[in-house]
Amino acid sequence: MEDHFFRIKQLYDNLKGDSTGLFSEILAVSQETGLDKALALLEKCVIEKRSAWLEANLLERDKVDDPLMAGYRWFYENYLHVSLPEDGEIIEHNDKQIIMRWWNPCPTLDACVKLGLDTRQVCQKAYHRPVTEFLKTIHPNLRFERNYRCIRPYTPYCEEIIKLVNK
Repeated sequence: MEDHFFRIKQLYDNLKGDSTGLFSEILAVSQETGLDKALALLEKCVIEKRSAWLEANLLERDKVDDPLMAGYRWFYENYLHVSLPEDGEIIEHNDKQIIMRWWNPCPTLDACVKLGLDTRQVCQKAYHRPVTEFLKTIHPNLRFERNYRCIRPYTPYCEEIIKLVNK
């Protein structure tokens, strides 16, 4: 398993806009381990990379007046570099949640379409928890949700939600 993790991590850490090679390796590893375990290895890589990025970039961790907007800005604007209205739209924003729809270019989507992978499965098993972990670093009560009925290529956009929960 460690060998598989190293290969997946190396490909993930060196992505340059095309995830086809990464997901080809995930499929190869899945022949031996099963897809869920291969995607769990990718999930671990994603969490590690995002945690390192936050450690290097998040300077004012304790000064969060509006946790929802802070989570939104840090994850979408600062980390993913997506912006409104070019890449998406906010369809709801209140004191409990922000709901967004994104149509920005997505290397994971492109690779999944090329290789016949289901984005609902890939995004849920490899990318869902890493977003929540990222957001919890911004504020411990932030959580991430994705509407898996509204995800590309099955709809024209991916619908994602940041929630502020009471703990």
